[in-house]
Amino acid sequence: MNIESTIKKDCCHILESTGKTEVLIELMESLHRADIIKDLDALKTDIFYREQLMSTGMSLGIAIPHVRFGGIDQPAIAIGVQPDGVPDYESLDGEPIKIVVMIIVGAEQHKLHIRLLSQLMTKLKDSAFRNKLIEAPDAETLYSLMVEK
Repeated sequence: MNIESTIKKDCCHILESTGKTEVLIELMESLHRADIIKDLDALKTDIFYREQLMSTGMSLGIAIPHVRFGGIDQPAIAIGVQPDGVPDYESLDGEPIKIVVMIIVGAEQHKLHIRLLSQLMTKLKDSAFRNKLIEAPDAETLYSLMVEK
């Protein structure tokens, strides 16, 4: 399994929200609308609990909220870009988060979880690629960038 087969077009967004909580809800709701997640409230509980433990805001303007979730069989990824940044995301370097990639895998899919995180970081560490994502004019372009090899 790779990230390209895990990303659905309906779950790629140019984000409207500029606050951490609202951005996370926007992405979770997209997974729910795409009928990938059935129990939205349970996912919210798990994601917000994970964020309480430690922020998933990395550096370089990237956040990767992620959970192993009992309410899903196949992994799913939702991606959001906020070109103006999410200043309250609590990133490791203190910079606003512009790219949010949410990874949801099944409760017992630990190895897959690590593999998807690794694949994402390989893509996202490229500054030219990150800039293309941030400058994407629409969700379709964002999706195309994420699934190209």
